[in-house]
Order: sequence, then structure tokens, then C-alpha cells
Amino acid sequence: MSQWLFSLPWTLCFALGFCLAAVSPAVLVPSLMILIEGKYGEKKKIPAIMLAASSFDDIVAITVFGILVAASFDSLTGGSTGIGSMIGWNVLYIVVGVVVGALLGLSMIVIKKVDVMIKFVLMLAVAISLPFITHALNFEDSKYVGVIFYGYCTYRVWGKEKPDDLLKEFWKLCGPFLFGTIGASVQFSKIDGEIFGYSVLVILVGLSLRILVTYFVTVGQNFTSKERGFIAFGWSPKATV
Repeated sequence: MSQWLFSLPWTLCFALGFCLAAVSPAVLVPSLMILIEGKYGEKKKIPAIMLAASSFDDIVAITVFGILVAASFDSLTGGSTGIGSMIGWNVLYIVVGVVVGALLGLSMIVIKKVDVMIKFVLMLAVAISLPFITHALNFEDSKYVGVIFYGYCTYRVWGKEKPDDLLKEFWKLCGPFLFGTIGASVQFSKIDGEIFGYSVLVILVGLSLRILVTYFVTVGQNFTSKERGFIAFGWSPKATV
């Protein structure tokens, strides 16, 4: 659609596709946590499956998006960096992020029995520090995967002793700031009115096809048609990462 309407290079067209593919944790996680607390979909673990799958979906989308954008601008500016080299660096970023995030998360077992407030403060401090550390070490793209695996491994070692209530209240505080910052960064004056309608069309077509594909790939997984429809629609919020 984007190639046909905007004549973009194919690498940027695919980059746009992976941009649309990333699911928004900021929207999905709080919504699914409400369902988990209310014990909806508990029998088939639907909210947990959606959370896990969307996390890995974001990792894939962010990684491939980065490779395609880098390749696009390298080509447009006459650069000599090979696609193989870009893929290799991105794979290295992923591996480093997974290893560091997992090790940090698993190390949290040493404070499993301490007060929940200490857990909350320490978990928050590590999660916020990780992006700054990777930036300082020039491993910028390791931060996304690292934070995701840090949170996942922390959950695995703490189990039911994790500071759920404190994290939920903290998220309620941060949510408006996060979305407000994103909204403030949108520069409407730079949006070309002539292509705005086509841009919306690309998004609608992309998301509609994504919903359809998600609905059909869950065939044979012991889900009802309503459950498959819920999963497909639940993954429609788009990430801004």
C-alpha cells in the first residue's frame, strides 16, 4: 500500500510494516492486568498468552524495523555498510539485551523475601537505569529487549511475591505523563494534508489485515471464535517505540 501510494523504497515500506506490527505494551498491559485480576480467561491463560506473545512481537518488530531503516538511509546516502553487517550488529544487540536482562532479573531472587517496598524501589531503579547504561555503552538497541527480559525473569523468581499493587499505582501516575509527552511530540504543522488521508488508509488496511491474520493463525489452538476475535482485536493498539 505504501509503495503504491507514496512510491517509497521497498526497504522503507517493509520498515513501515514492522512499525505497524509492534503492539503497544502501554495500552495492552494495564488492560490485561484488569482481566487477570478479575480471573477472566484464566482457564486457557489468554491474557498471559497475549502479554507474552506481544512482548516477543515487539522485540521482532523493533529489531527488523531498525535494520530496514538503517539499510534504507545507508542506501539513500550512498553508504557502504553492508546489510549483513547491520543484521549481525542487531543480532548482537538482541543477544546482549537478553543475557543482561535475564541475569539482572534472575539475580532478584536474593531479595525475594524482603519488604515489597524495597522490591518495588529496586526493580524500578534497575529498569530505569538500564536504558541509560546501554546508551552510555553504545548498545542503544539492547535496552528494549533487556528491560522486557528483566521484567519477565524478575516475575519468574518472585512469583506471587512481586509488588503488583505498587507497580499498578505507579503506572497510573506515569501513564498520563507518558501519553502526554507522546502527544506533545506530534507536530501537526509538518503533516502534509494531501497525504493525510492516504496515510490513514495505509494504517487501516495494515491493521485490518493483521486482525484477520491473527484470527486465522489461532485456529486449532483450542480457542473459541470469540476468544480468537478477542486476541486479534486486543493486539490492534499500536506501539510508539
